[in-house]
Order: sequence, then C-alpha cells, then structure tokens
Amino acid sequence: MSAENTPTTPPSDPKVELEADNEEDEFEDAPSTFQRNDAVTEITHEAGMETITKVLNMMLNNQYFEAEAILKPWADVSPYHCVGYGTIVFCQAMMSFEPETIELASSILQDAVALLNTIRKKQGVMESLSGMVFGQKMDSYTTAELHAEIFYAECNMLQSLLTFFQDESLMSFIKGGLKIRQCYSMYKNFYSWVESSKLEGVVLDPEFIAGVQLGIGCFNLIISLLPQRILKLLEFVGFSGNQLLGLQELTNGARSQTIHSSMCTSFILFYHTVASVMLGLASTEVDHADGLLQLQMERHPNCLLYLYFKGRIALLRGNVDEAITWFNKAMAAQDQWKKVHHLCYWELKWCYVFKGQYAKASHYADILYRESRWSKSTFLYQKAAFQLMLRHKSYLPEQVDTSITMATDSQWEEIMREIPTHKQRIAGKSIPVEKFVIAKAERSLEGARLPLCGLEMVYAWNGFQLLSKNKQLLESVLRIVWDELMTLEELKDSNKHYIDDWSIVTLIQGVCFKGLERFDEAQQCFEAVINRSGELQVDHYTAPAAQMELGLLHLEKGDLLKAEKTLETAKTAYKGYHLESRIHFRIHAGLCRISHQKT
Repeated sequence: MSAENTPTTPPSDPKVELEADNEEDEFEDAPSTFQRNDAVTEITHEAGMETITKVLNMMLNNQYFEAEAILKPWADVSPYHCVGYGTIVFCQAMMSFEPETIELASSILQDAVALLNTIRKKQGVMESLSGMVFGQKMDSYTTAELHAEIFYAECNMLQSLLTFFQDESLMSFIKGGLKIRQCYSMYKNFYSWVESSKLEGVVLDPEFIAGVQLGIGCFNLIISLLPQRILKLLEFVGFSGNQLLGLQELTNGARSQTIHSSMCTSFILFYHTVASVMLGLASTEVDHADGLLQLQMERHPNCLLYLYFKGRIALLRGNVDEAITWFNKAMAAQDQWKKVHHLCYWELKWCYVFKGQYAKASHYADILYRESRWSKSTFLYQKAAFQLMLRHKSYLPEQVDTSITMATDSQWEEIMREIPTHKQRIAGKSIPVEKFVIAKAERSLEGARLPLCGLEMVYAWNGFQLLSKNKQLLESVLRIVWDELMTLEELKDSNKHYIDDWSIVTLIQGVCFKGLERFDEAQQCFEAVINRSGELQVDHYTAPAAQMELGLLHLEKGDLLKAEKTLETAKTAYKGYHLESRIHFRIHAGLCRISHQKT
C-alpha cells in the first residue's frame, strides 16, 4: 500500500482491544486505550515509512492540517501513523507549552508505544536470557523490526522530554530522568550495534543509523545538563552525559538524507539557541547551528520552525531588529496552528523589552495572557511589570506608544489582585515561576515598589545573556539602573523593604557591568549583595544569584579555582528560595564549563 493510497477514514468494523504485555514494556505507566482490528487493517512497513516521509514534508511546509488528516484516522491501528501523529502533537506541545497539549502528546506517544509492541521482535525465554547476558544480536532483526525498535525508543524519549517541560519542580525532573535512564540503555545497545557494523563491514539501514544518532545525541545532551543533585537521586553515580559526543552524533544525523535529519537539526538548534541561553551554557556554536539550518532551509525555506530559529540566531548575534523581522515572518508563514504564534509573541515581547519599548512588550504579554493557557499568572504579571517600567523617570514621554492602552493606577491594582487567581497546578504541583510572580503581586498590594520589575523578569529568564550581545542596548539599561539606585536612596527611610529592593537593582547592575566587560565593577556589585544577604526579608534568591554570578565572573576572568569554589558555595549554602531550579541549572552549567576547561 503506498502512502497516497492510505485510507483517510478509519475502518468501520468492530475493534479488538489491544493487550499490552506489562512485563515486556517497562515504560508503560497505564494500559493503552487504543484498539486494533488486524483483519481490517494491514499496513506494511514500506507503506508506513512512505506515509511518515510524506507527512514530514507536509509539516516542514507548514501543512499541518493535511498531515494530521492523513495520520489521525489511522493512529489507533497503525503504529507508523500513531508515531507520526504523536510527533505532530509533540511539536505543538513544545511550541505552545500548554499543559493540555503536553498531556495529549504524552497520551498519544504512550499509545504509540503500545502499538509498536505489536510489531517489535518477539523474544523467547532463551533469547531473552541470552540477550541479558550477551546483549541482543543485530543480525536477528529484520529492517522493519529495527525501525520498530527505534520508533519505540523515540516515543519514550519524547515522553521524557515532555515530562521535563510540564513544570520546573524537582519531582518532574526526577520523573523525566527515570524515563531517560530506562530508555538510554536501549540506545546504548543500538549504538554498539552501529559501531560493531563499522568494524565488520556490515551495511546498516540509513534510517536506523540516523535514529540511533538522534537518540544517543539527545540523551547525552540531556544528561549532561542535569544538575548533580538530580543525577544522584537517579543513581547516575559517576555517570554524566558526553556533551561533545551528543552534538557530534546529532550533527551526523542532521547531515543524513533521512526522516530523522530534520529532528536532529531541530535538537541542535534548540540546544544552541534556546537551552544554551536559559541554562547559561555560553554556547559559541552559533555559526555551526546556522550552517545546519541553512541546509534545511534550502529545502523548506518557509518552515515556521526554521524561521523561528533564524530569529533566535539573530538575537544571539545581538541583532534585535533582524530577530523581530524573522519572528514576524514565522507567524506570517502559516495560520493553521494559531497557538504556535504564541512562541513568536513570547520572543517579540523580549525583543521589545531589550529595545526599551515596554508598551509593545506589555502588548505581547497581554496577547499571551488572553490566548495562551501556559501560565496566565506569569503573562499577566509581565504585562503589569512592563507597564510599570513606563513610569520610570528615565523613560521619555515621546517613547510611549499611544496606540496601546495603558492601565490606570486602579486598573493596575486590579491586575495585581487577579494574578493569584490564575495559579495552576500541574500533576498536583505548582509552577515555580508562578509562585515567584504571585509573591511579587502580593507584595505590590502591600505597598511595595517592585523596582525594575520588568528587568527582573529579564533576569529570571537569563535574558541578559542575549542583551549583552548588543552593548548599546545594555548601556541604555544600565542608565535606568543608575537612576533607580538614586531613587531608592531618596526613599530609603520610608521603604521597609529597602535592602531587598536594593539587592535586586544592584544584582541587575552587576549583570550589566559583566555584560559590558567592566568586571571589577561587576564584582563589587555581586559582593555587596552577598555581604548584605543576612538583612534580606523576602527576596532571598538575590544572594545565591549574586554568588552564582560572581562564580561565573571568575570563570570569565579565567580564575577556575575561585570560580569553582564560589559556584559550589552558591549550590550548597542556600536552599528554599524562589527560582532555585533555574539558578541550580546555571550553576551546573558553570561547573561543567570549568570541568571542560580543566581537561
């Protein structure tokens, strides 16, 4: 059956319930709800692969509805269609970050796992025992069975990634890490097959090889990013992901002419343009990422995802106006997945903050608040925080965008009262960043000033790493910081939270100095915050953040011993503060950089 002849409506005959073998499938958390009628549907391996190739090209050409129309009706009977459909919803989840979409993607991928079990190679008792002792033998698998193994592992890998993005709590990282640990052993076995085939001169299927490269690459990168406290909880004692191996394998997969090529490229781009910034990895491989992106864009020049990554690369080079152009092009490229526009609204919001155009930034935060379901508390607080920045005395009246309606004092207070009402719980857990913004909103209602709260949001998302690429814009921010420090001194006697406010502004000042390579002044700021940490009343995160920034500053100056000691202090001396997970990831990234420089 060719892909073109694949039915677009499901068979009408009664379904036969799938029976999942729990002993064989260690990844199953719950029985699948999908059913299958083998008498009605028999999709060959060749037809299934042809369909996946076809819908992948549709997706890369922004034809999401058409791709979904081919896959969804057959997703409950064909493992190939279910894998494809799960991948589509996974992409939606990663680009929208909405809890409902994340849960749906996880459910579909779980069903794909169950369906794949029906076509995976069945192991007898003796084969299973032999495999446990000597490892499974590649030559006993057909091409279709090899692909089934790869798809099975991929579905579980994507599920583990979804777990990480559900929220930032420690339990989510542990749950995702456990899935990683279970799944990684499969990829290691596959990798040994590929390496053995090279020595023995055996020619393996290119799709299988690229699938292995995708898995080995992703898992090595993911594990290398996990802070040590999570690795210990997962009993990865003495084990860490090989970052260089991960990137090399993904690069090899990206250059292959296979269905895995685009996914390998996307993971590399995400790592270099998004994760590297969020986690403070100081990636220097922007040109490499851009080169791989150009290869993909030659075939799919209007792909929404690729246009988005062009915008991120422009930001990493300090070209904020160019980034705005790319993000707008990405939105104009398709109108089928409207919610995916939210990803671009998110980026445009930060671009306008970097440019000091807080009215426009507030406008995009308001769109996200009204349309996105990820975290209305966060979006609403950002809307208010950016509008509050407009009241700063450094903000000139002619800079205000009169086309955007700004909140009055009473409306602003109502916004702050509304923020806690949108608090979400995912899998019974609160979103850490929501706790942070709700605490800020409640303090505002008590009369607190919330100094530079818009720039504090930039710091929370490590946006100063991007802002530091444009020295002119960073100088403008520093002027606002100086003015705020003067205002704080003027109001010192009447401000019961003076030390907390001063610590936030001084921390931001130090980060600006560091971005401008004024290292001595940056060090003075960080040390000043650390020295007054005992006087903090509410914003306790500023002390470990300053300690972390000081350690990263020593790293920039090349003093590895001081850097390591300071980062270790930041990791162990403080507990139970806001933004703790984010700061620990950045500490871990800094310690990894030190380790790499020592070897």
